[in-house]
Amino acid sequence: MSTQKLHRVVEVSAVEKFSRMESTRLLAFGGIAFVATGILVGELYAIYVSHIANGVIGRTWPEIIRSVVGGDAAAFSGHFDVISDLTAKRGRLMNTHSHLGGYGLVAILLSFLQPYVKLDAKTKRRIAEGFLLGALVHVLGVYVSYYAGAWTLYVADVGALLVVVACGGSLLALRPGAGDAPPLEKHLVQLLAPRSARYLVRCGLALMVIGMSFGLYYAWVLVSQHEPALLASIGNATGMTAQGNVAEAVAQIGEFKRMQSRIAITAAAHSHAVEFGFLMLLLGFVQSYVLLSSQWRMHWARLVSVGAFALPVCVYLANTYGLRAAAFSDLFGGLVLVGLLAMCFGVIRHTGAADRGAGEEA
Repeated sequence: MSTQKLHRVVEVSAVEKFSRMESTRLLAFGGIAFVATGILVGELYAIYVSHIANGVIGRTWPEIIRSVVGGDAAAFSGHFDVISDLTAKRGRLMNTHSHLGGYGLVAILLSFLQPYVKLDAKTKRRIAEGFLLGALVHVLGVYVSYYAGAWTLYVADVGALLVVVACGGSLLALRPGAGDAPPLEKHLVQLLAPRSARYLVRCGLALMVIGMSFGLYYAWVLVSQHEPALLASIGNATGMTAQGNVAEAVAQIGEFKRMQSRIAITAAAHSHAVEFGFLMLLLGFVQSYVLLSSQWRMHWARLVSVGAFALPVCVYLANTYGLRAAAFSDLFGGLVLVGLLAMCFGVIRHTGAADRGAGEEA
């Protein structure tokens, strides 16, 4: 049998099994939807919160220095409250963004492990629902805490507990090679039957290697150059403030802000490269469950990969080109988002796929 025919056969098999596994379908859809929502929140954060907050904080620090030199405690407290509030707001949105992405990746991972979770279909469905519900409650509780107060963090903890229980139950019931589950090698062949799956796995691994290599390089630069410069600027600003030299203290704070931004931007470029690489790797294993033609699956896979490779580069270039590069990073993030939404649609469209002969050419 030719490789092409083999891929067609195993993809039909994967489709038929997927139709019978409600927990797999639910986790695959929920995982991709969580990642897509996380990217959307990240885009909104970058455009409407981060850039604006950085500008306000940058203008507030000199006022803090002037209030310290002038001995104006009330002004100092007011300016510091502005920075504290914006920092808390950014932190809540960043937590929401990162938790959505993280929970989405875990859900996708759990989706293609479902054949080896030795529980009945109804129980697996309940565990999947518990995981997604818990993740949603946790994320919303963390975000709302900025507006509603710390009590919502306890609600968020309840959601996190549901996630832990769902993951723990799945792991305890995980039995590779037991019962009627296919051998792991055969299962992987089925999952990687679509051409888009193999493409995404290769691209994901490549981007992860690039991101980790850059991270190793930047760790050395951070320790040897950027952190010492950051600490020196803080020390200089403190010394100049104590001497009453406002102009020089403000200049040193400006240098501190620039170095702090550079460190944050570079770290974000590194982490986004690794995260997007891991995302593409996991998306490769759920392509059999996306009911789109082989051609369209490849179109969306390529769109996701273009955005995933370009976004970290644009984020890093923001160190040099500022908001122009940041705007392009938002654009490429939008490409990833569109590709993920198309895959979500493909998973939703899966009903009746086996009867319609969805296992077309891979």
